[in-house]
Amino acid sequence: MPKFQDISIKRKLLAIIMIASTVALLLVSAGFVTYEAVTFRRTMVADLTTTAEVIGNRSTAALTFQNKDDAKETLGALCFKRHVAAAALYDQNGNLFATYIATNATPIRFPSKPAFDGARFEPGKLIVFQKINLAGDVAGTVYLQSDLQEQTDRFERYASIIGLFMAASLVVTLFLSSRMQRIISRPISHLVKTASAVTAEKNYSVRAAKHGQDELGQLIDGFNEMLSQIQQRDSALQRAHDELEIHVAQRTRSLRDEIAVRQHAESALQQQLVRISLLNQITQSISERQDTDSILHVVLRQLEDHLDTDLGLLAFYDAKTKTLNVAALQIKNTFLAKKFDLREGSVLPLAETGFELCEKGQTVYFAETMKAPGPFAEKLAVTGWRSAVGVPLLVEDKLYGVLVTARLKPEAFSSGDGEFLRMLSEHVALAVHQDRLHKDLEKAYHELRQTQATVLQQERLKALGQMASGIAHDINNALSPVIGFADLILQGDFGLNPNGKKYLKHVRTAGEDIAHIVARLREFYRTRDEAEALQQISLSALAEQVVEMTRPRWRDIPQSNGITIELETDFAPGAPRLAGIESEVREAFTNLLLNAVDALPNGGRITIRTSVHRHSEGDKYPAQVIIEFGDTGTGMTEEIRKRCLEPFFSTKGRRGTGLGLAMVYGVMERHEGSIDIQSEPGKGTTFFLKFPVRTKKSVEVHEAGNQGIEPLRILCIDDEPLLRELVKEMLERDGHTVEVSDSGQSGLDAFRLAAGRGRPFELVITDLGMPYLDGKQVARIVKNESPETPVLMLTGWGAFMKEDGSAPSDIDGIISKPPRSRELREILHRFGHPKGAAVLAGN
Repeated sequence: MPKFQDISIKRKLLAIIMIASTVALLLVSAGFVTYEAVTFRRTMVADLTTTAEVIGNRSTAALTFQNKDDAKETLGALCFKRHVAAAALYDQNGNLFATYIATNATPIRFPSKPAFDGARFEPGKLIVFQKINLAGDVAGTVYLQSDLQEQTDRFERYASIIGLFMAASLVVTLFLSSRMQRIISRPISHLVKTASAVTAEKNYSVRAAKHGQDELGQLIDGFNEMLSQIQQRDSALQRAHDELEIHVAQRTRSLRDEIAVRQHAESALQQQLVRISLLNQITQSISERQDTDSILHVVLRQLEDHLDTDLGLLAFYDAKTKTLNVAALQIKNTFLAKKFDLREGSVLPLAETGFELCEKGQTVYFAETMKAPGPFAEKLAVTGWRSAVGVPLLVEDKLYGVLVTARLKPEAFSSGDGEFLRMLSEHVALAVHQDRLHKDLEKAYHELRQTQATVLQQERLKALGQMASGIAHDINNALSPVIGFADLILQGDFGLNPNGKKYLKHVRTAGEDIAHIVARLREFYRTRDEAEALQQISLSALAEQVVEMTRPRWRDIPQSNGITIELETDFAPGAPRLAGIESEVREAFTNLLLNAVDALPNGGRITIRTSVHRHSEGDKYPAQVIIEFGDTGTGMTEEIRKRCLEPFFSTKGRRGTGLGLAMVYGVMERHEGSIDIQSEPGKGTTFFLKFPVRTKKSVEVHEAGNQGIEPLRILCIDDEPLLRELVKEMLERDGHTVEVSDSGQSGLDAFRLAAGRGRPFELVITDLGMPYLDGKQVARIVKNESPETPVLMLTGWGAFMKEDGSAPSDIDGIISKPPRSRELREILHRFGHPKGAAVLAGN
């Protein structure tokens, strides 16, 4: 076993740390005491709550029969709870019923009503309110108040125990520390005494005694070895001292020369410090500027003021043309400035300046401009500047520009001046390059913001179109009877007067426009298909139709409320017709006109105007027709004007959906047009819709009629009564025999019954979405039983299924809801031969 003296210092320190850990146990004890205190408070709450429940259970009879004596007697039992200072009972109405105060307690004031349900600590006391439940009802409330003396007593006992424990630990720690520190302090004290003796007596033969093999032992060995070396060096020093006296005379003679050299070095150092200070000052001034022109001029002014330059010039290098473009010029002498023929913006060929070496990153120095080659040096000499320096501005090792400084005297620039200008050029090049990068970054940032806004708008419109896809089916189902029966009435002879027919046409047109609204919402996020069928439309005629259809909204209803709205039209004569979708454009005009009415709550004037703008040759379209919708209403702020075309953005509160102007935007996008908005709060708003005049021919629609088709026996299956009746009426008018069924199963039963009788149906019309057996299942069963029977589908999803190619394989054709007579005739014409059959499936 090694002695303790031989143990390493690390292990000794570990022993001391282990002793110190005893003290840490005291802190752990304090933690346990804290935990005990928290636990004890919870125990007090639980005990007092339990006591309250017991008192409550015993007091139910007294509260029920209003016996205050029994209640007080029950509360009196709390005298055995020496820490309960007061108690009370409240009846079911919250009135004080009975009280109890401990004999040693000070008088208290009971709460007039129960304050809460539960326990709460207050300064010096614990209060509990406990409701008394009887048969599910509250019969009253128990109030208990306990002092915190028990907690105080427990804390005092804990404090005494911890105090004794800490005192004992302190004694043990002091004892162990005093015993163990000697092991380390004794060798160190001996070493100190030995060092003091050596220092005082200059006796390097003294040695320290070693007490062990630990680190202190190694330290003493090193100390003794050091004394041995010092003893040897002392002898050598004495010999050197003698030799030194011989060289003192020689050193004294050379000292004067060294002092002169040092003074020169100090002067150069002082000059260098001044230049560094100037460099920092110029750098600070550059950092405070944000534009290139300001940076360049402040550099030249600083050079003139602090480096005493007579000419300062900064020029940017154009690598393509090999020229220097003067960006900043500073001349101290105004007389010389008039003689010098260069100005800011002048362009100098690099080959004529003599600064070709700057392209390789080298500094060019004209010690005497009169002897330097090149026209630029000659200009400097003629003007009066006899010396000049050209320093390259380098960015990523490429020439970015040249800093030129000149003085009146020849050879006026030192090597220090050249080095300073070289360092300055690095800062200037970096600052100017960063300013250019900052501007480019700022430009790119603004372009990115605009791109993000465009993408965000397209995403919103896409989400709007996807939402519209979900509601198109229900809207088409609801509109089918309205549009279909209106069409039948207009085709028949029902004795309607001209006004009746006009109003009925308005009803049919409005219904068809409603059906197109949802379909257009879905198209917001995609551009128009070039193969899409268009019509030749007149914007003026459509505007007149919208004015007539909305007359009740802008004239009759406001007049009934005492408000007058004037509507003026100014249509350009001979405006060209353009290719477009009539229902979309009409809906856009309707939205703008109704928005104008909403902007005139107190009346005013609405103006609708068209104009023609001819384009120059070579443009995509030769002309554009512009229609304006203006009002003298409330107007819009700039913020609202920027956002008014966003989907779901509205300033009308619950009266608006935020879709009207978004639909207008979608219509203009699909027609390759544009929208301009002029508005000012209190002065009204004007919308400019600009439509390009496309030369595409309109699609002529011909009625297929029933020529060449023998009357068919048709089965119509649909769970909508009005839709069944509508389709039956349309087909029977063309001479077909129609039988209807209200479900998929009943339709199949009718189909099989007719086939069994030898008179099969030649055409089957079925709904897609029906309970129990939908149109796809009906089509599949019909095809299995009669493969030669064609299958057609009439559905609210018709337009989308045609576009997406998602029609079931058992379907031979699709017609969208609401059905049109012309569309029915066209598709029946494809299958209308004696042996053909068709299935029309719709949702």
